[in-house]
Amino acid sequence: MIRPSTFLLLAALVLAACSAPTQPTGAAPDVAGGQELFALNCGECHGEDGLGTDEAPAVLGHSVEELTNQVRTPEGDMEAIPPDKLSDEDLALIAAYVASLPAEAAHSDVAASPDAVPHLEAALEAIRDHENMDRETALAHLEQAAALTDGEEAELYQEFIESIVQGRAGNARHEMKELLGLMESD
Repeated sequence: MIRPSTFLLLAALVLAACSAPTQPTGAAPDVAGGQELFALNCGECHGEDGLGTDEAPAVLGHSVEELTNQVRTPEGDMEAIPPDKLSDEDLALIAAYVASLPAEAAHSDVAASPDAVPHLEAALEAIRDHENMDRETALAHLEQAAALTDGEEAELYQEFIESIVQGRAGNARHEMKELLGLMESD
């Protein structure tokens, strides 16, 4: 015969086990939690959806390792976020969320033609400071660059134009810096 106190103890253990988190070891991280943390910690600059803003580029297409390295030892204009400001655990959730987002198509094989380079440099200069951008100048130079080229290169410049018009100049700025080989100089 089971004593009432033993029965209550067993019932409490069963209830505790049923209400415990069911995420097994090695399971996928909490993407929803990462999305919330991303919006709180990264959304102001990169957009709550991660698609970029005038201030900062999109985060799509980055692996967990790439995002973690960028946050702790950034390249470009971003300042490092130390563990006392963003814990390693929260960063891991954010990185898992970003890695779950669909990647954008890369333009790694596109090179700027010599005729387009001065227009790209002028467009980049016009949007370099996100708080004091001259969108019209940037758009005019990108339209000139697109008119001087064709194929994938012209399509890329049209994407830059769309990014600026949509309030995502950070994407165009980042891509132009890469295209012009200026990423390390920041």
